[in-house]
Amino acid sequence: MMAETLVMKAPAKINLSLDMTGKRPDGYHTLRSVFQTVGIYDTLTITKTEPDRPLTLTCNDPAVPCDARNLVWKAAVKLLGEHPRGIAMHLEKEIPSQAGLGGGSSDCAAALKGIRQLCGLPVTDAALHAAAAGLGADVPFFLTGGTVLCEGIGELLTPLAPIPKHILVIAKGREGVSTPEGYRRLDALTEQPAPATDNVLAALSGDAETLFAACGNAFDAVTDLPEVQSIRQIMRAYGVNPVLSGSGAAVFGGCRDRAQAEQLADALKQAGLPFVRLCTAV
Repeated sequence: MMAETLVMKAPAKINLSLDMTGKRPDGYHTLRSVFQTVGIYDTLTITKTEPDRPLTLTCNDPAVPCDARNLVWKAAVKLLGEHPRGIAMHLEKEIPSQAGLGGGSSDCAAALKGIRQLCGLPVTDAALHAAAAGLGADVPFFLTGGTVLCEGIGELLTPLAPIPKHILVIAKGREGVSTPEGYRRLDALTEQPAPATDNVLAALSGDAETLFAACGNAFDAVTDLPEVQSIRQIMRAYGVNPVLSGSGAAVFGGCRDRAQAEQLADALKQAGLPFVRLCTAV
């Protein structure tokens, strides 16, 4: 008997590197970036309902839209048609928004995989990947996760050997970052920040200190929110290299051991930051 409910875990991601490589005539920026899923999760529960009952979406976070604006809803439309029926979905958010951690894209990928499985849809992996690419640049990555080199506008994915389960501290303040504004600021720079991807690729299998010292993100050069600056200062005081994830405003730091990570996390919490988590690569 086919399951009536499916619970999907949607992981966050960090960018171990993020380099801008150019800008296409259509306005899209091209990049090279090493993506890495980490152990912070949203949870998407998908339940079968009466076949003619319209889709419903609920969420524990009142700031998250539960209608056609949500990528989870858009995933259902992709697979079930313009007026999806027969399923109800509930999203428990743990990944903060406007953080550069990919929560919305990860939720979308979880919905694509979950709806296909729960409803027994005859959708191939290639077709699912194409649907994901049509919903957002980061969504295809989350279909598999892990350690991946992303190029182009994010659609060219090269799986890499998994990195060791080094311990990370991720922090975010109350403010978010506008991705379009971040790109505008990068475009205005007379000289682009030094690329980090090749150094990260060379250090992936090494020890924590070598790998995380190599990490870098072009958006770090143009992101100066006071809370981000505070996170950076605290991480550096504990001997940790602070790196923005995506266009921000979350900052991660890789630690040499759990003791260092716990001390850093305590200091960030004492500074009043609302989101501080310890996690590992997954």
